Amino acid sequence: MNHVYTVENKEIDVEIKKQKISQHFASIIEELGLDLNDPSIKDTPERVAKMLVNETCNGLFSNPPNITTFPLDKNTSRELVVIENIPFSSLCEHHFQPFVGTATIAYLPNDRVMGLSKGARVLDYFASRPQIQERLTNEVAAYLYEQLNAKGVFVMIKAEHFCMKVRGVKKHQSATITTASLGDIDKKDVLSSIQLAKMK
Repeated sequence: MNHVYTVENKEIDVEIKKQKISQHFASIIEELGLDLNDPSIKDTPERVAKMLVNETCNGLFSNPPNITTFPLDKNTSRELVVIENIPFSSLCEHHFQPFVGTATIAYLPNDRVMGLSKGARVLDYFASRPQIQERLTNEVAAYLYEQLNAKGVFVMIKAEHFCMKVRGVKKHQSATITTASLGDIDKKDVLSSIQLAKMK
Protein backbone atom coordinates (compact mmCIF):
# COMPACT_ATOMS: atom_id res chain seq x y z
CA MET A 1 0.00 0.00 0.00
CA ASN A 2 1.49 3.34 -1.05
CA HIS A 3 1.63 6.23 1.38
CA VAL A 4 -0.91 8.95 0.55
CA TYR A 5 1.20 12.02 -0.09
CA THR A 6 0.20 15.59 0.59
CA VAL A 7 2.19 18.33 -1.13
CA GLU A 8 3.94 19.25 2.12
CA ASN A 9 5.14 15.85 3.31
CA LYS A 10 6.04 14.72 -0.22
CA GLU A 11 8.42 17.64 -0.78
CA ILE A 12 10.18 17.06 2.55
CA ASP A 13 10.29 13.30 2.13
CA VAL A 14 11.72 13.20 -1.39
CA GLU A 15 14.43 15.78 -0.64
CA ILE A 16 15.65 13.70 2.30
CA LYS A 17 15.62 10.58 0.13
CA LYS A 18 17.63 12.30 -2.62
CA GLN A 19 20.27 13.42 -0.11
CA LYS A 20 20.64 9.92 1.36
CA ILE A 21 20.74 8.19 -2.04
CA SER A 22 23.36 10.68 -3.25
CA GLN A 23 25.55 9.94 -0.23
CA HIS A 24 25.25 6.17 -0.67
CA PHE A 25 25.94 6.33 -4.41
CA ALA A 26 29.05 8.42 -3.76
CA SER A 27 30.30 5.55 -1.58
CA ILE A 28 29.64 3.07 -4.43
CA ILE A 29 31.64 5.23 -6.83
CA GLU A 30 34.54 5.37 -4.38
CA GLU A 31 34.40 1.59 -3.83
CA LEU A 32 34.72 1.14 -7.60
CA GLY A 33 37.97 3.09 -7.42
CA LEU A 34 36.69 6.11 -9.32
CA ASP A 35 37.71 9.64 -8.47
CA LEU A 36 34.84 11.75 -7.14
CA ASN A 37 36.92 14.86 -7.81
CA ASP A 38 36.85 14.13 -11.55
CA PRO A 39 34.73 16.91 -13.11
CA SER A 40 32.82 14.32 -15.15
CA ILE A 41 31.88 12.27 -12.08
CA LYS A 42 31.68 14.66 -9.14
CA ASP A 43 27.98 15.46 -9.68
CA THR A 44 27.00 11.91 -10.64
CA PRO A 45 25.71 10.89 -7.17
CA GLU A 46 23.31 13.83 -7.16
CA ARG A 47 22.22 13.16 -10.75
CA VAL A 48 21.53 9.50 -9.99
CA ALA A 49 19.55 10.41 -6.87
CA LYS A 50 17.41 12.88 -8.82
CA MET A 51 16.84 10.36 -11.60
CA LEU A 52 15.72 7.63 -9.20
CA VAL A 53 13.43 9.76 -7.05
CA ASN A 54 12.03 12.14 -9.68
CA GLU A 55 11.79 9.76 -12.63
CA THR A 56 12.50 6.02 -12.69
CA CYS A 57 11.13 5.36 -9.17
CA ASN A 58 8.68 8.26 -8.96
CA GLY A 59 5.73 5.91 -8.56
CA LEU A 60 6.98 5.01 -5.07
CA PHE A 61 6.59 8.60 -3.95
CA SER A 62 3.29 9.61 -5.57
CA ASN A 63 -0.34 8.65 -5.48
CA PRO A 64 -2.01 6.61 -8.25
CA PRO A 65 -3.62 8.65 -11.04
CA ASN A 66 -7.27 9.52 -11.00
CA ILE A 67 -9.15 8.01 -13.92
CA THR A 68 -11.58 10.27 -15.73
CA THR A 69 -14.58 8.30 -16.98
CA PHE A 70 -17.56 9.22 -19.12
CA PRO A 71 -21.05 7.71 -18.95
CA LEU A 72 -22.41 5.65 -21.83
CA ASP A 73 -25.94 6.32 -22.99
CA LYS A 74 -28.26 3.58 -24.19
CA ASN A 75 -27.32 4.15 -27.85
CA THR A 76 -23.56 3.77 -27.31
CA SER A 77 -21.77 0.49 -28.00
CA ARG A 78 -20.51 -1.51 -25.07
CA GLU A 79 -18.17 -3.58 -27.19
CA LEU A 80 -14.49 -4.18 -26.55
CA VAL A 81 -12.21 -1.12 -26.25
CA VAL A 82 -8.56 -1.76 -27.17
CA ILE A 83 -5.63 0.65 -26.80
CA GLU A 84 -2.39 -0.81 -28.17
CA ASN A 85 1.27 0.10 -28.63
CA ILE A 86 1.50 2.17 -25.43
CA PRO A 87 5.24 2.69 -24.85
CA PHE A 88 6.74 2.47 -21.37
CA SER A 89 10.01 2.00 -19.52
CA SER A 90 10.62 0.50 -16.11
CA LEU A 91 13.44 -0.66 -13.87
CA CYS A 92 14.05 -4.36 -13.24
CA GLU A 93 14.25 -4.88 -9.49
CA HIS A 94 16.72 -7.77 -9.82
CA HIS A 95 19.65 -5.89 -11.39
CA PHE A 96 18.34 -2.29 -11.59
CA GLN A 97 18.63 -2.40 -15.37
CA PRO A 98 15.84 -0.92 -17.52
CA PHE A 99 13.25 -2.88 -19.40
CA VAL A 100 11.32 -1.16 -22.17
CA GLY A 101 8.42 -2.09 -24.37
CA THR A 102 4.78 -1.57 -25.23
CA ALA A 103 1.48 -2.46 -23.63
CA THR A 104 -1.97 -3.32 -24.94
CA ILE A 105 -4.90 -2.47 -22.68
CA ALA A 106 -8.37 -3.77 -23.46
CA TYR A 107 -11.61 -3.65 -21.49
CA LEU A 108 -15.31 -4.35 -21.77
CA PRO A 109 -17.11 -1.27 -20.44
CA ASN A 110 -20.05 -1.60 -18.12
CA ASP A 111 -21.69 1.82 -18.04
CA ARG A 112 -18.66 4.12 -18.34
CA VAL A 113 -15.56 4.51 -20.52
CA MET A 114 -12.24 6.09 -19.54
CA GLY A 115 -10.36 8.91 -21.21
CA LEU A 116 -7.96 7.42 -23.74
CA SER A 117 -4.82 8.79 -22.03
CA LYS A 118 -5.69 7.30 -18.64
CA GLY A 119 -4.52 3.78 -19.44
CA ALA A 120 -1.09 5.16 -20.33
CA ARG A 121 -0.96 7.14 -17.09
CA VAL A 122 -1.78 4.04 -15.04
CA LEU A 123 0.90 2.08 -16.90
CA ASP A 124 3.50 4.79 -16.26
CA TYR A 125 2.58 4.97 -12.58
CA PHE A 126 3.12 1.27 -11.91
CA ALA A 127 6.19 1.18 -14.20
CA SER A 128 7.89 4.03 -12.32
CA ARG A 129 9.46 1.86 -9.63
CA PRO A 130 11.65 -1.23 -9.37
CA GLN A 131 9.47 -3.88 -10.99
CA ILE A 132 9.17 -7.26 -12.59
CA GLN A 133 7.17 -7.49 -15.79
CA GLU A 134 4.73 -10.09 -14.47
CA ARG A 135 3.74 -7.92 -11.50
CA LEU A 136 3.50 -4.78 -13.63
CA THR A 137 1.05 -6.51 -15.96
CA ASN A 138 -1.12 -7.70 -13.07
CA GLU A 139 -1.07 -4.37 -11.23
CA VAL A 140 -2.21 -2.40 -14.27
CA ALA A 141 -5.03 -4.88 -14.95
CA ALA A 142 -6.20 -4.95 -11.32
CA TYR A 143 -6.20 -1.17 -10.92
CA LEU A 144 -8.14 -0.56 -14.13
CA TYR A 145 -10.62 -3.33 -13.34
CA GLU A 146 -11.35 -1.80 -9.95
CA GLN A 147 -11.44 1.84 -11.02
CA LEU A 148 -13.49 1.35 -14.19
CA ASN A 149 -15.98 -1.11 -12.72
CA ALA A 150 -15.55 -2.80 -16.08
CA LYS A 151 -17.03 -6.14 -17.10
CA GLY A 152 -13.50 -7.30 -17.89
CA VAL A 153 -9.94 -6.07 -18.38
CA PHE A 154 -7.06 -7.54 -20.36
CA VAL A 155 -3.44 -6.29 -20.36
CA MET A 156 -0.56 -7.56 -22.48
CA ILE A 157 3.02 -6.28 -22.19
CA LYS A 158 5.90 -7.02 -24.55
CA ALA A 159 9.29 -5.85 -23.33
CA GLU A 160 13.02 -6.12 -23.85
CA HIS A 161 15.13 -6.46 -20.70
CA PHE A 162 18.56 -4.88 -20.54
CA CYS A 163 19.64 -7.39 -17.90
CA MET A 164 19.50 -9.89 -20.79
CA LYS A 165 21.07 -7.50 -23.31
CA VAL A 166 24.12 -6.18 -21.46
CA ARG A 167 24.90 -8.96 -18.96
CA GLY A 168 24.41 -12.66 -18.45
CA VAL A 169 23.30 -14.38 -21.65
CA LYS A 170 23.50 -11.14 -23.70
CA LYS A 171 20.61 -12.02 -26.00
CA HIS A 172 19.93 -8.72 -27.74
CA GLN A 173 16.84 -9.65 -29.73
CA SER A 174 14.81 -11.49 -27.07
CA ALA A 175 11.46 -10.16 -25.86
CA THR A 176 9.19 -11.21 -23.01
CA ILE A 177 5.39 -11.23 -23.29
CA THR A 178 3.10 -11.29 -20.24
CA THR A 179 -0.69 -11.13 -20.00
CA ALA A 180 -3.30 -10.62 -17.30
CA SER A 181 -7.08 -10.77 -17.54
CA LEU A 182 -9.82 -10.14 -15.02
CA GLY A 183 -13.57 -10.50 -15.24
CA ASP A 184 -15.64 -11.41 -18.26
CA ILE A 185 -13.09 -10.98 -21.04
CA ASP A 186 -11.53 -13.52 -23.38
CA LYS A 187 -7.86 -13.18 -24.36
CA LYS A 188 -8.57 -14.81 -27.73
CA ASP A 189 -11.31 -12.25 -28.50
CA VAL A 190 -8.92 -9.39 -27.74
CA LEU A 191 -6.13 -10.75 -29.93
CA SER A 192 -8.58 -11.54 -32.73
CA SER A 193 -9.96 -8.00 -32.62
CA ILE A 194 -6.44 -6.57 -32.89
CA GLN A 195 -5.60 -8.77 -35.85
CA LEU A 196 -8.89 -7.97 -37.57
CA ALA A 197 -8.33 -4.22 -37.14
CA LYS A 198 -4.87 -4.52 -38.74
CA MET A 199 -6.33 -6.30 -41.76
CA LYS A 200 -8.80 -3.54 -42.57
